[in-house]
Amino acid sequence: MEQVKEQSAGAPGRGAPADEEKIIPWAEGNGTWKAISRLVSDLPSVDLVTFFVQNPYACDTAEGLAVRIGRKIAQVKPVLEALVKGGFLMATDLPDLCVYELTGDPKHRQTLQQYVVWLQEGYHWARLAIDRP
Repeated sequence: MEQVKEQSAGAPGRGAPADEEKIIPWAEGNGTWKAISRLVSDLPSVDLVTFFVQNPYACDTAEGLAVRIGRKIAQVKPVLEALVKGGFLMATDLPDLCVYELTGDPKHRQTLQQYVVWLQEGYHWARLAIDRP
């Protein structure tokens, strides 16, 4: 029994420990985290990114997305364009409209997911500090 524990815990090639699996090494090294931090710098952009992370298969126009997140089209359109340029979203031009969807690149998708989790955790801690008597 002891041999099995030692073998699975220290065996090479068995994968990284759980904490190391949460790290996204490419995000810091190639500037992806810095890029998303710069692009998602106000509440409309946070709402938009959170929408796509929570609805990864969504595909909609700028007008439709503005309605879904409760923002004005003027707030949403520049954010969508910046996220497309940054590689976090894809835009598909159809004859009469343009639709946006989450990128297919797994590294960009995971960076967005972790960024939204980071924002939610920050909000949680901020609310705890504000709500203290």
